[in-house]
Amino acid sequence: MKRTFIAAKISPGEKLLETYTKLRNELKNEKIKWVNSDQFHITLFFLGDTDEEMIPRVRTQIGNLIDQFSAFYINLSGLGVFKNLHKPRVLWAGIYQYDTLKEIKERIDEEMVSLGFPAEERDFKPHLTMARLKWINDKEKLKGLIEGYKNEDFQQVKINECIYYESILKPGGPVYKPIEKFILSDSYQ
Repeated sequence: MKRTFIAAKISPGEKLLETYTKLRNELKNEKIKWVNSDQFHITLFFLGDTDEEMIPRVRTQIGNLIDQFSAFYINLSGLGVFKNLHKPRVLWAGIYQYDTLKEIKERIDEEMVSLGFPAEERDFKPHLTMARLKWINDKEKLKGLIEGYKNEDFQQVKINECIYYESILKPGGPVYKPIEKFILSDSYQ
């Protein structure tokens, strides 16, 4: 068994990295697990424990699907948290103008469900996870940071590949190992 997921990799630009660094510095006394910026991605489908004989079928289905799409752009803008500010669990950057991303996600959902993987129960809310919040003592500081960046445009991102990853859990955090990269054609929209 391998723990797998499908995602679009995000290469952070200068402004996003500056914000990420500032957030880490401002919240350094909190219990937070920061995502390594070189592992930034948007999860499109989390398959979880995947039987190794199923992996080639998943690869084929994703490859056939991705061949039908061209590279496209999304915008990263604003910060927020999941669950809420009283019980924050995930700190994220928002994603806007994601029609093509949503279409790809819906198609991946259909393909993975047809292979027997359970459908995701939550609505798709594309976001870039920056940190997992274990415990926050100064929620007012967190609120102020989110407010300060809520209308901030970080960068436009070209999505030109989807990656089928293996997630290897390690004591220092997960390591994402590409199983296969699927390139979108460059006649972008």
